[in-house]
Amino acid sequence: MSDKPPTLVAMYSWGTGEPVRVAEFRLNDQGRAELTLLDPVEGKLAQDFYAHGVDSVSEGRAVHPDDGPAFMRALLQPFRMSYYRFVDESMSSK
Repeated sequence: MSDKPPTLVAMYSWGTGEPVRVAEFRLNDQGRAELTLLDPVEGKLAQDFYAHGVDSVSEGRAVHPDDGPAFMRALLQPFRMSYYRFVDESMSSK
């Protein structure tokens, strides 16, 4: 990963067999991550990460939306999930 933090991370669900965008996290101007749920049912995992934080291997602790860049990077670390994937879409948002 680059030193520049991701500014847009989308969460996709493969529950139906096809990728469906269910949530997105954006880094705001104050450096805090914000969540937009596109599907409240399939995006529950995104809501849980937003409410409770993400265990970050590189930080050695749970990071939260207030941790901004560290939180956004933690979303992109490898997870052992079959039905969900987080994708850095920062470049496509410009």
